[in-house]
Amino acid sequence: MKHLPKTICLLLVAALLLTVLPAPVQAGSLAGNYAYVVRTSWLNLRAGPGLQYDILGKALRGETVDILSYEGGGTWVSVRIMASGLVGFMDSTYLASAPEDVPPAPVTPVPQPGTPTNRRAVVKNPVATQFLNLRQYASYAAPVLGIYYNGTQFTVLSESGGWYYVLMDTGLRGYFRSEFVSFDLSHVDPGLPVAQGTAKIVSSGGRVNLRQGPGYSYPVIASYYPGKTVTVYSKTQAFWQISVDGVVGFMDRQFLSTSGSGGGSTSGTNATVRSGARLNLRQQPSTSARVLGQYPAGTAVRVIRQGTEWCAVSIPSTGATGYFMTRYLVLRGLPEMPTKIVKNSSGGFVYMRAQASKNAQVVTKVPHNSVVTVLIPAGTWSRVRFGSTNGWMMSSFLK
Repeated sequence: MKHLPKTICLLLVAALLLTVLPAPVQAGSLAGNYAYVVRTSWLNLRAGPGLQYDILGKALRGETVDILSYEGGGTWVSVRIMASGLVGFMDSTYLASAPEDVPPAPVTPVPQPGTPTNRRAVVKNPVATQFLNLRQYASYAAPVLGIYYNGTQFTVLSESGGWYYVLMDTGLRGYFRSEFVSFDLSHVDPGLPVAQGTAKIVSSGGRVNLRQGPGYSYPVIASYYPGKTVTVYSKTQAFWQISVDGVVGFMDRQFLSTSGSGGGSTSGTNATVRSGARLNLRQQPSTSARVLGQYPAGTAVRVIRQGTEWCAVSIPSTGATGYFMTRYLVLRGLPEMPTKIVKNSSGGFVYMRAQASKNAQVVTKVPHNSVVTVLIPAGTWSRVRFGSTNGWMMSSFLK
């Protein structure tokens, strides 16, 4: 039998490989569907459509993601990781409409004999009133995905180096330190007080942060839009202890309403002029704009549109409207960092420009479904930050 030429052999090998691995899917055809991570042990989730953006998290090979939109051009798509709920951008080169037919590459060590896996477990903290952090990966430096009190049950999937990789009943996955986990489900008293009722998140400025502890100095666990119903456990301080979809934390009571109205609503006042200030009300958000009046410390203010540099406001005592510099205001019931989501009906991108004009230079293209921070809400145009880039965007694209 004659030997086949080397070129033919290589072609045959390539053909065999194509029968095993799923063919790449064009990014545009993924939009609105679910996809699987393929051809890599894990795939990074980034803050923007490119390798230059920060890493927000990752999905393991074989995990599913929900394709939110195709950004038009290149291979990047905005996605939601189904296991963790994190939203960001992924390179669709490593996504396919079907999983690979080969076993996923291991990313955590195989459990040793005797290690309890795929078993129910419970949070068991020696101090019953304290909580346990669920972390994104096996490190004390990893981002916190949620906090859980004694009595919270879950499934342990694997163990490595004193950390358990776990699956919460809500579908969230992460890592717990093993010394705070027990497999005895019958002798752990819940550390949470009895629920006192429910409340709704209210805000006139976007999402509201859930924090690890009762104060703004504690890390943010998650953010939620107004209208979300929460369970309230404690109302004894400025920050109420609540749970949202099984995640327990603390939220400023100004953002919580038990009657459908209250802190954070658009009625009434939600700010005052800071102590020691006599603040100019300007016609436009600029220190060179016309001064409409001066207001002393303690003046009650209603913030109409919030920005980190300027706020559009009204003064109930005089009926005047204009702009105040944000740093001279004490805000109440408003988000610490005002954000908006970029929405383009075509599902593509929105231009960020150097000036508030359609004829101004394009600074960057911001993809549909991206989150931006509002710096100056100046009516038709708003000055925003996307990643580390600042510029002007038409306010009609900000939701």
